[in-house]
Amino acid sequence: MKRFFIILFVAFASIAASQAQNTKANARKLFQEGKFEEAKPILKKLLKGSPNSAEYNYWYAACCFETGDTTANIEEMLKMAAKRRVLNAPYYLGRFYKQELRYTDAIESFEEYLEVGKDEDKLVEAHSRLAKLNSLMRMMRSTERVCIVDSIIVDKKNFLQAYRMGSDVGVLRKVSDYFGNPSLEGVLSMTERGTDIYYPQRVDAEGLSFLKLFKATKTGDEWGNPTQLRGFDTGGNDDYPFMSADGTTFYFASDGDESIGGYDIFITRYDSENRRFLKPTNIGMPFNSEANDYMMAVNEMINLGWFATDRRMPEGKVCIYIFIPNQSRPTYDYETLGYDVMLSLSHLFSIKETQGDAEAVRKARQQYALLQYNTADNSAEGDFLFILDDATDYTTLANFKSPEARKLFVKWQEDTSKQSSRIALLEQKRTQYAESNNAQKQRMTTEILNLEQTVEREQERLAKVEKEIRRIELERLNRR
Repeated sequence: MKRFFIILFVAFASIAASQAQNTKANARKLFQEGKFEEAKPILKKLLKGSPNSAEYNYWYAACCFETGDTTANIEEMLKMAAKRRVLNAPYYLGRFYKQELRYTDAIESFEEYLEVGKDEDKLVEAHSRLAKLNSLMRMMRSTERVCIVDSIIVDKKNFLQAYRMGSDVGVLRKVSDYFGNPSLEGVLSMTERGTDIYYPQRVDAEGLSFLKLFKATKTGDEWGNPTQLRGFDTGGNDDYPFMSADGTTFYFASDGDESIGGYDIFITRYDSENRRFLKPTNIGMPFNSEANDYMMAVNEMINLGWFATDRRMPEGKVCIYIFIPNQSRPTYDYETLGYDVMLSLSHLFSIKETQGDAEAVRKARQQYALLQYNTADNSAEGDFLFILDDATDYTTLANFKSPEARKLFVKWQEDTSKQSSRIALLEQKRTQYAESNNAQKQRMTTEILNLEQTVEREQERLAKVEKEIRRIELERLNRR
């Protein structure tokens, strides 16, 4: 009888072992096929039975990373797997650290993987990622000390409307609008004299198609044939041109070989003697990031600059930063400030951190407000719709009869735009909160609550100001 139970136990153990092997094989197959969501529950069960298995820890952590699941301690699981010589663990550790903006840790992990890795595809990718990370660190170490005056969040499709720079710096327009052809891409820049335009055209070569920059010059009333700009060899798309008032300094954006991610802003200068542009240079951080950064423009008369970015923005939105351009390129001292501070400054996590000179900020904001007022003063018919009462709609500032109401309306418009930016930022923070782990959520809670309260208070204030504008204007009309 005893022998019978022993045989039965061995049989059950063999069946269980066979089932475990089948389960493991199935999990491995799903993982190798990139079906991480399907593999994850199987691996979770296997890991529960064998919590010290380096292989299971690696597979499960990788699945969580690939699916954006932040409930697992991905870092510790991958570190344990790497320590026990699971060869691909350093590869995923590098990607994890990169996502967490821990660039130095990511560099170390990818360097380790290049030493021990066997997967040819992953080795090629790790080499490419490591090169980008080293570029990021070089840029971060030499981040320009620039003062950000303000920022506004706008719809990406109409972002050029936020570039109220004054008539003395030229005109920015969509290429499709300027030429009346909706199929055309990119942004066109016209110089302040109206004699030169710069814009992208699609160029096909060796089976590839890229946007490249062209220039056309006006003679009399006729535009000459466009010619491609010489000296540009970025290996990617070139767009968002802007020629400064000096006729020499030229900004544009490219997603080519020297970009650290998406479109980056580049600067070059025109060599009039050789009639070509010098080799473009990546303008660096904080202007550029791993997202899309573009449309740098500068008003040298009032020393204000603009650029656009979709970093940390919700879909369909971009942030326009207004800054004080430097005559030289002062940089922060990385060794003194340390990694965390430099990370924040280079990524523009807080524009307040950049505002070291309070008097310069005050003057710049004064100039910017004056510029917005003057631009609005010359706005075209139909620039806005303000319902005064059931019988009267205003569409231009010239409609206002009361100077006080008119001035109040301009400020109300500006504050309403800022409120829209706050609301968009709040939605962005809420989205980030939903995707964060518990520790990150704790750090974000107070910030989100404060922002919600600010939005609510400002909404009430703007409603009162809107009523006051109507009251003042209607009183003036009644006295006429």
